[in-house]
Amino acid sequence: MLGCGLMGPIVAKDCCETDGITHVVGCDIDGEQLQRCTEFVAHEKFESSKLDATDYATLVHKMRGVDVVVNASAAQISGNVVKAAIKNTVDVVDLTSGNYPLEGELYKKTKEAGITVIPGCGVDPGLADILAGRGIDSMDEVKEVYFACGGLPQNPQPPLNYKIVFGGKKMPIRPGKVPVIVDGSIVEVDRYSEVEPVKINGFEDMETFYDGYPSSLLKLCMEKGVQTFKGKTIRYKGFVDMIRLLLDVGILNEEPILYQGQKVVPLDFFLELVYPMVRFDPEKDRDVTILLVKVKGKKDDSSMCVTYEMVDFYDEQKKITSMAKTTGYTAAIVAQMLSKGEISKKGIQWPVYIIKGDLFTELIDGLKKRGIKMTENVSKIEPL
Repeated sequence: MLGCGLMGPIVAKDCCETDGITHVVGCDIDGEQLQRCTEFVAHEKFESSKLDATDYATLVHKMRGVDVVVNASAAQISGNVVKAAIKNTVDVVDLTSGNYPLEGELYKKTKEAGITVIPGCGVDPGLADILAGRGIDSMDEVKEVYFACGGLPQNPQPPLNYKIVFGGKKMPIRPGKVPVIVDGSIVEVDRYSEVEPVKINGFEDMETFYDGYPSSLLKLCMEKGVQTFKGKTIRYKGFVDMIRLLLDVGILNEEPILYQGQKVVPLDFFLELVYPMVRFDPEKDRDVTILLVKVKGKKDDSSMCVTYEMVDFYDEQKKITSMAKTTGYTAAIVAQMLSKGEISKKGIQWPVYIIKGDLFTELIDGLKKRGIKMTENVSKIEPL
């Protein structure tokens, strides 16, 4: 298990507490994070190991003799992880997806090596895609696919009403374009556009906006002939207005400017400046994760709509953030599926394509046992 920040310890503890798993090694370059992880996991099966995952030779050596590697660290090490996994014939579950292509030579190499690599295995990407895929599979013809996801503080504080709940020091602000499907074709729209209000289980003052990236779900929607696909992020009301103001005045510009004889990237400076305000403090902060999925289409001659809704809160008893639970448990359960040989397909296998049927049921049941519940609603409109 690579990375002992917010997500990794959840994966490690869950695997240690699972019958049939004999040994779990948690790796990180940060000794303090390793110590905190060891204290949290508190299990005889667990071993901590200081490791620089950017060092390929060391990574290859550490992977020897294990069955599954889980990357709960940065997306930047994914390439090294897969390369070392190929060398050792080890399966991989990766919480990140940003450095994985949607097709190409890497698919061939992993398949020829006889390993399974499952990237984007968290909440978004991950659970959002799996639920959308379930809705898609239930229909003969799929017309529209929507999802929105957000990890937020339960008690938002101005001016940003936001906390970083997934780890790292950078607030997820990404100016630019977002791929969506309109009238059956992929088009790019401005991020932070099409702001819509949303009301969920006691959270009245929220909004959604375009956010995203080229994904396996987008690819699947094109393969299925979906006419409309939209992926959005959820924030507290007024968030987008603040971001737009910062964009308009150039504070989120990624091009360096000259200030008092030195080059400064405005976005980098802003992220450094606001970090103390948006840093999640596990001692006092509490979070909530919200996921909404909607799929519309036809089954036989009837119009059909399938929706999923998840509102998950910080676990006060276990002292686990909601984001760590929903992300870490998803990855842990899928890693255990791999370790038990329940996933036999080789190569790069995205969750939306592979977590189906009995595996879908196993995942949802497993999350429920771990305290994460979601509601499913299926409606049909019969033809007159």
